[in-house]
Amino acid sequence: MSKQARSSKDGPIRGLKLTGSPRERGLTHGEEFADEIERNLEIYLDVFEHKGSDEETVYEQAEQFVPLIEDENEAYAEEMRGVAEGSGLSIEDVTILNARYEVMYSAFKQAADEINEGLPDACTAFGVRNSLSDDGHTYVGQNWDWMPGLETFVMDVELEDGADHVVMTEAGIVGGKIGVNEAGLAMTLNGLVTEHDGEEPFRKPYHVRFREVLASERMDAAIESLIARDRACSANVIVGHESGEMIDLELSPETANYLYPDDGLLVHTNHVEDSSSMNSEFERLIPDTLCRAPRLRRLLTEDADKIGEGDIKEALRDHFDHPNSICRHPNEDDPELDRLETGGSFVMDLTEKRLLGTNGPPCEHEYVEFQVGSSSSQPQGAVDGRHP
Repeated sequence: MSKQARSSKDGPIRGLKLTGSPRERGLTHGEEFADEIERNLEIYLDVFEHKGSDEETVYEQAEQFVPLIEDENEAYAEEMRGVAEGSGLSIEDVTILNARYEVMYSAFKQAADEINEGLPDACTAFGVRNSLSDDGHTYVGQNWDWMPGLETFVMDVELEDGADHVVMTEAGIVGGKIGVNEAGLAMTLNGLVTEHDGEEPFRKPYHVRFREVLASERMDAAIESLIARDRACSANVIVGHESGEMIDLELSPETANYLYPDDGLLVHTNHVEDSSSMNSEFERLIPDTLCRAPRLRRLLTEDADKIGEGDIKEALRDHFDHPNSICRHPNEDDPELDRLETGGSFVMDLTEKRLLGTNGPPCEHEYVEFQVGSSSSQPQGAVDGRHP
């Protein structure tokens, strides 16, 4: 495998229009981001090995996930095959990326049951009801904290059977993870860790579920994709609707908690808020999760009766407890493969069906806008400042 794949983390986050059949969308994705997909695969294979799962084991798992994904969502599997064909990689290579949560938690479980062997995504997410915003719009978003160097972009997806949407994804992953659709539905994602993560890895992968969430035209259908079937590992997902309705889903392999806005605001980081039905272990690895959630709530509500888009951006740039802050920067004391950084900051206006995103920490990068249904695959331009 070539080690020459170029990095594109210095410029603004890129966009790509994906249209046509699942295979055609996959081909476009794979051809346009072939180098970046290869780079992401190399990074994940290194991390899996670092955590105790060698390459042979990872590919054996990928071979089992291919038919599982075909059974769960045939169109998703076909789009993965298009990505593989377009990028010149194997379907197993692409499957490793699309089932990376399940493979990763399984690797951690095989390595040891101690939480300090794991490293899920560490993020700070929020939802603001229209009753609380200064423009009457509903907002959902997050800072996405993960390993430095991973290649991301925003997909502008037109579906033949489902809602069109814009969503941030890692190059090679069909499903995306932070996005908004034409029906005014949006989702965010935070990592969680609970006791039974990775024990049963061969369950419907999260990224397949995320595609189904953003293809949904109703909120209940979006929620169903996340909770109807047991999962391989834990995660936290906020699902919001332009009407101002929103729910936070704390998901463990076989249990789900349901949290709702408090005075019009939802905030969540990487620990389980409702510990009555599941334990919470991630804070033993990153105790800053216990600081970031109340900090974001205070920043958004302490000095104003209403919250503006500019206020949200300013809060997401906060450096209290640096480097382990809401706007996170690599801690040089950590081993390289265990470092975390805000890889992108995302603010979604559900009323206007648009996503604002950065390609790295928001203190260093401007937000650029992506509109659902835009005729262009490129960002709509820089959108920044306290009152954009």
